[in-house]
Amino acid sequence: MRMRIMLLGADSLLGQAVVQLAAQDGIAVAAPQTPVGGWQSSELAALFAAHTPDCVVNLTYYHEQFQLGSCDDATLAAIRDFNLVLIKQCAERHTLLLQLSSARVFDGLKQSPYVEKDELAPGDALGKLQSELEGRLQTSCERHLLLRLSWVLDSSADGQLGKLIGQLCSKQPVLLAEEWRGNPTPVADAARVIMALLKQLDCAAPLYGVYHYGSSEVSSWISFAKSLAQELMASKRLDHDPLIRSVPFDQQTDTAWEPQNAALASRRVLMSFGIKPRAWRSQLSELLRQFD
Repeated sequence: MRMRIMLLGADSLLGQAVVQLAAQDGIAVAAPQTPVGGWQSSELAALFAAHTPDCVVNLTYYHEQFQLGSCDDATLAAIRDFNLVLIKQCAERHTLLLQLSSARVFDGLKQSPYVEKDELAPGDALGKLQSELEGRLQTSCERHLLLRLSWVLDSSADGQLGKLIGQLCSKQPVLLAEEWRGNPTPVADAARVIMALLKQLDCAAPLYGVYHYGSSEVSSWISFAKSLAQELMASKRLDHDPLIRSVPFDQQTDTAWEPQNAALASRRVLMSFGIKPRAWRSQLSELLRQFD
């Protein structure tokens, strides 16, 4: 690869998956480790000087934004400060910036999957911050890729998938909302898409802008939980058939910070880059092995 890539957030589970894929393809990636105490915007100038990247992949605060889902004011302020300085640094250096966002920038009221042209209407503090950062990126940094993701599933114990597995194994009734919909997207699939985007941009394809990705097919969270339970029982990780009950969306506490509809249409990334969505069902057994 001709581009010099700097990956921030390489020690996150998504960052590790990207680094692994890059290594398999013989692609060199500068992956500075997260400093003790977290990333500070004051460190960015030194990073740019040390690595002189042509492209920055920003996965900092991935876990806070895609797994914990609810951030306190101090964390939100840290995310905002770091990202605003990073966008400014990339704009001044004319450096390509690949930035993540999520379906939380939408209100969740649409019945069909969201497309890139849909109006932003975030419903919580994190969604509003992501929307603000999206706007700053698009107006300040010409060479950018904004990748919005739906539900990203990884092996973190305190993440979305880890919490759901804990509920299913608890032998207590699991109360989930039928109306809560999205694209369950294994972390390895999200990493595959990021690497595919970078490879094509390395060929000087000026396909900048906003793109959506979610593994196929769209599922309700309760339907995903039932499929997950079957996989856990088949692999002997679960010794009972859990009782899963449907509740209204507004009565499920886990959905307080999520849009009711987090489904994203991946047509634009398919038409522009030829990246085909992979079925999450076929990736579930491999994802669960990461918990062993």
